Amino acid sequence: MPHTEVKPEIFIVLNPNAAKGRALSQRAAIEDYFASNRIPVRMVLTERPLEAIELAKDAVRSGYRTVVAAGGDGTINEVVDGVVRATRELGLSAEDSPLVGLIPIGRGNDFAFFAKIPKTVEDACKLIASKSWKAVDYGEVFGGRFPEGRCFVNGVGIGFEPLVNFVASDFKKISGMLSYLFGFLKIMVHYPAPVLVEIASEHGSFTCNTQQISLCNGRRMGSMFIMGPNAELDDGLLDIVYANKPIKGREILKYAVRFFSGSQLKTDRFSSFRATGVTVTAPTDSLPCHADGEEVSRGCRSISVKLFPGGVKFIRIS
Repeated sequence: MPHTEVKPEIFIVLNPNAAKGRALSQRAAIEDYFASNRIPVRMVLTERPLEAIELAKDAVRSGYRTVVAAGGDGTINEVVDGVVRATRELGLSAEDSPLVGLIPIGRGNDFAFFAKIPKTVEDACKLIASKSWKAVDYGEVFGGRFPEGRCFVNGVGIGFEPLVNFVASDFKKISGMLSYLFGFLKIMVHYPAPVLVEIASEHGSFTCNTQQISLCNGRRMGSMFIMGPNAELDDGLLDIVYANKPIKGREILKYAVRFFSGSQLKTDRFSSFRATGVTVTAPTDSLPCHADGEEVSRGCRSISVKLFPGGVKFIRIS
């Protein structure tokens, strides 16, 4: 009887540049797990930025039932973006849409932290093999480099925090929490001035002179900062947490330490509200912005975000 090769249901996108290049060393461990458990998979390595979006799209178009990101927050961001866009393009129902999984081998792994994705490669692969999933909300941000939209699952940062992220990303050898800490200290030397913005949602609009706005689906950004202490991945709402008045340079450390524990909302300088969509507008191109740690803009005039409740079937524990 001729041998018939079983087509894999799992497509893995591995970003070899995640964690400043250290993610590639995990390739063999991922392949060994699935091979030893006789689970056929196809793994493709990315070669350039944004390629994971196209690979994820192609995987969905080819009929893969599970698409996995092996990397960090940027990799899962791209994979989710690709899966969502292909799902829309094909008109797939929620029932027919593919599962999305994550093997967290990146720099920050903020989404994995809150979704309780196992830290070890073996345990993360075991979870993927179980195909145990729960729906998560995802958002789409419009502005900067992505006027037609870029999907995200963890959050969008505007102001001080994305500046820290950009510096941390630019370090060649320093990774993880240490890169964000050094990025924070570097930005402190050139502390950003507050910007008068209009914040609009379905609840109305108001103006605010601020240096930091976080639009949170998940809770943690930048490897160690709890930007949305009360956010939930599946409540159908974004948590918007913002500095409600300017914070002077000499005060920043006093408030910055609050982000390590997520206690900034216990001070009178930070406020929050929940919404399904938000637009932040400034009078000039003065809004640095990231989505899931990926650069949206180093300075634009308007950022809009829309939430899609329960839009991704994610393999996760919580």
